[in-house]
Amino acid sequence: MDMRPAAAQGRPRWPGRAASLLSTLALLLASQGCMGPVAVDTDDTAPPFAFRSLDLQQRTNEGLPAWTLKSPEARYNIRSSVARALRPEGVIFARGKPLYRLEATTGTVVNDGAVILLEGSIRLQRLGNNPLVVVADRAVWIPSDSLMRFEPLPQVRAPRNWISSQTAILHLDRDLLELRGKPRLERWSQPVPLSGTPNPKLLEIVGTVAALDWHPDKGTLLGQGPVTIRRRPPRSTPKAPLQVLTATRLEGNTLQQRYTLHGPVRIDDPGQASWFRGGALTVDAKQQWLTSTAAFQAQKGSLQLSGEALRLDGKQTIASIERNCQLQQHGDGLQSNRCQWNWTTQAVEAEGDVRFRRQANRQLTRAQRIEGQLGSAGGITASTPGGRVITQIQVPRQSPSPPRPRVPAKPEPIVF
Repeated sequence: MDMRPAAAQGRPRWPGRAASLLSTLALLLASQGCMGPVAVDTDDTAPPFAFRSLDLQQRTNEGLPAWTLKSPEARYNIRSSVARALRPEGVIFARGKPLYRLEATTGTVVNDGAVILLEGSIRLQRLGNNPLVVVADRAVWIPSDSLMRFEPLPQVRAPRNWISSQTAILHLDRDLLELRGKPRLERWSQPVPLSGTPNPKLLEIVGTVAALDWHPDKGTLLGQGPVTIRRRPPRSTPKAPLQVLTATRLEGNTLQQRYTLHGPVRIDDPGQASWFRGGALTVDAKQQWLTSTAAFQAQKGSLQLSGEALRLDGKQTIASIERNCQLQQHGDGLQSNRCQWNWTTQAVEAEGDVRFRRQANRQLTRAQRIEGQLGSAGGITASTPGGRVITQIQVPRQSPSPPRPRVPAKPEPIVF
C-alpha cells in the first residue's frame, strides 16, 4: 500500500547523516514513511512476522511515483521496524517515469523504507535510450536523499564503456555517478553485452584515473589525474607492446565518444618506435580524428616532426600541422608555415616560406609550395610545381692537382 509522501529533496547528506544511523542501528538511520497497518502482538518475545509478499510504494510531494520495492517473501520485526526481504525488486522514477530497475538477492528495509540495505547479486539497470547497468555485492539506498552507495568493487557497464572502482555513489536526483578508489576504464572496440563476460579480444583501451564523475544521461565525464591509458594497436598480435598515454586530467562525453586529455601529454608506442610530447589533446573516437592546438614534438620511426596546431585524420591517414611545421628524416629537413603528411602513401606537402634542405651537397631550396615524398631508405625527395624556386648548392672545392712532370724532348737522330 502507499506510503506517506517523501520529504522534500535536499542536498545529499552522505556520509554524515547515514553514518550516524549506521552506528545507531548497525545498519543505518531512519527517516519517515510507514507500512500499512498490521495487527500484531507487541510482546517483545514474539517472533518476527512472515508475510507472503512485501510491497512498498512512495510518492513525491506532487503525487508522482518516486519508487517501489516488492518481494515475494519478507519477515517483519515490529519491535525494530526492520523487514528482511528475499529477491527484492524495485523501480526508481524520475518525474513520474521509470528510470532505474533494481533487483538483489536479499534486502533489509529499516523504518519502513527510510534506509534500504541490498546484498548479494545486485543489479541496477538504467532504462531508456542510454542504457547502463551497475552490478555490486552490497548497496545502501537512502530514498530521502536520492542516494545509493555501492561497494565493494562495483562495476558500471555501458555498451562500449565499462568502469570499475572501490566505491560508486549514485545521486539519483542529479543522475550523477561518483566513482572513487582508482577507477578503471575499459573501452570496447564494439558494443558488448551488459551481462556476462565479453570477448577479451574486443577490449581496446584500459585506463586509470584518481577519481571520476559521470552523468549517464548526458554522457559528460570528468576524471581527475594522474591519467594513464593503455591501448592495443589495431591488428597487432597479443604479445605486441601497448601504446601508453599519460595526462593530468580527462574530460569528455561517452555518448559523443569525444575526449580531451589535458597536458602535459605523453604518448609512447614502442612497437612503432614512436613517441609524442605536447599539450592538451582532443580525441574523437567515432570520427577517428585527433587535434591539439599546442606546440608539440613527435617521432615516428626515422621521421621527426614538430610544430603547432596538429590534426590527425585516421580515415584519410593524414597528419596536418598548421603552424611552424618542421619535418626531418636522415639529415634532410623541411620547414614551412604549414604542411601535411600522409603516413600511408608517405606524400608530403608544404606551403608558406618553404625551406627544403638536403644533406647531399648541402642543398637549400626555397619556394612557396613544395610537394615531396619520404623515401623508404631515408631522406626526402621534393618537387616545386610552378612558382619561383631558389636553389643553393654548395659544391666542395677540389684540391689543386700536382704539376705534371715535364717529358724531355726526344733527341733528333745524328746523321753522318
